[in-house]
Amino acid sequence: MILFYWLLFALLISTGIFYLVLFAFIYYWHEKSQTYIMVPLFYTFNFFVIGFLLICIASLMIQYAPNFINLIK
Repeated sequence: MILFYWLLFALLISTGIFYLVLFAFIYYWHEKSQTYIMVPLFYTFNFFVIGFLLICIASLMIQYAPNFINLIK
């Protein structure tokens, strides 16, 4: 379970980096005022949800891998 928290922490850091890069790109797109708020929120939400699901799946696979190996034997 500690691995889950480390991966979640890494996901939060990468989400912050993603936000910084996305806002840097949006600075150049500032002519379109409607995308200034909606695009970063939408893409960050998708990025966080996909990353969280991948972290959950990876941590569950690592946690239950010995049980599956013993089941196969």
